Parts: sequence; C-alpha cells; structure tokens
Amino acid sequence: MRIGLIGFGSIGAYLVSQLPQHEWLVFDEALDMAHQKIAQGGFKHARLMDSFDALLRMRPELLVEAASQAAVPKLLDALPVCDVLVMSVGALTDDALFSRFKAAAQQSGHKLIIPSGAVGGLDVLQSCGPKQVVLETRKPPKSLGRADTVDAVVFEGSAREACRQFPKNVNVAATLSLAGIGFDRTRVRIVSDPAATQNTHTVRIQGESGQYEFTFANVPFAENPATSQLAAYSAVRGIQKRTDAIQLG
Repeated sequence: MRIGLIGFGSIGAYLVSQLPQHEWLVFDEALDMAHQKIAQGGFKHARLMDSFDALLRMRPELLVEAASQAAVPKLLDALPVCDVLVMSVGALTDDALFSRFKAAAQQSGHKLIIPSGAVGGLDVLQSCGPKQVVLETRKPPKSLGRADTVDAVVFEGSAREACRQFPKNVNVAATLSLAGIGFDRTRVRIVSDPAATQNTHTVRIQGESGQYEFTFANVPFAENPATSQLAAYSAVRGIQKRTDAIQLG
C-alpha cells in the first residue's frame, strides 16, 4: 500500500519503522530534519516529498497525519484522493471544520479515520446510549509543562475547552467526544500527579444500557512524554485494519 505521511517527528518515524512493507511518501515542514531522519533510520521504503501537493500527486491510498492540529485543515484536500487518518483529533473541536470533513468524505466516498488512540471502550460508548461521559486524566507534571510536588487539578470543564487549553495532551477527550455525546457535554478533569509514572485515563460512562468505567494506565511515548505509547500503537493498528479480512469490534 502507498501511504502518505504528514509529520515526521517521533510518532511519524515510528509508524514508518513499524510498517516497512508499505511505500511511504513523507512530507514535513522541516525538510532537512526529515531527510536526516530518513537517512539515519535506513528507511529505504520512505521517500521524502518537497511539498504536500507533490505528495497528493503521487496518489496515495491512505494519508496519515502525525504532525499537529495546525496541519489538520490541509487534509481536506486529500479526501478526494484517498482515505485520511487523523491523529491530532483535538483539531476537530472546530464544528465547522468537522462538518467540512464529513461532507468531503461523503462526497468523495473516502473515509476520515480516527484511531482509538490512548483509550479503548469506544464500541461501548457508541453503543450504550450514552447520557453522561466523564474523563479524568492524570499525568506526570513534566508532560504538562509543570513542576508540581503535590497533586494539582490543572483543568476541570468541558472537553471543548480542555482541547483548546491543552492541545498536545487531550486527544483522548476529543476522541471520546466524537464517539459519544459531543464536546460540550463531555466533562474532563486533568490532574498533574508527581507520583505518576504513566498517563492514566479513567472514563466513566452512564448510558441507557448500564454504567461503565474503564481505566487505562499508559506508558508515555519515549520521545514525546506528552502522548502515550498506546496512541502510536493505535495508529499502526488503524493502518493494519484496512487490509484485514476479518474485523473484530
């Protein structure tokens, strides 16, 4: 499969390293850095593109975003060409932007793919008739840019506001909101915990079919502790699922 990739930071490089059976077309604003990483990593299955337009002209079957929220609007140009997988889900708090993605996907017949990221249980959330969704996230202070020595609640409010204030830390809140009851009704609490060695997300759901609670204690991604290793694994799995003969869940 020919895969386009926007963003060649720690997660982008990880995806390329884990899926060498595919042809990768890589674009990153920092072209020199990306060129050096490709050379050092020995990624012979990856080709650096000098522009996003040049990447699209190569007609990838899938485009993966692993850059930042600022890169997400550009992906609208890709949907007429191929499916699009978005990792910076927080960008979709913009209702107008999300509506444009939905319309573009419906018109083109291609899919906007949002991997589960650093949590699971999205099948339950989508199926249970959710009425209330609460997310509590606990992270080491360093991953939040802090130096707390005791527990500190750094945010409590809607998922929409959490995504605005902590764009690099709460893609989980965005994913839960899209799968469930929306950005304004999903509640988020973010705690800076000096005793934490993992990024922990506890999701509490009250639905028509019952009450559910999930806790995910994730190892931070080595090169980027603001995100979880599971988020990178989830993206790999999202790509692999496109060719699975049998799909579960």
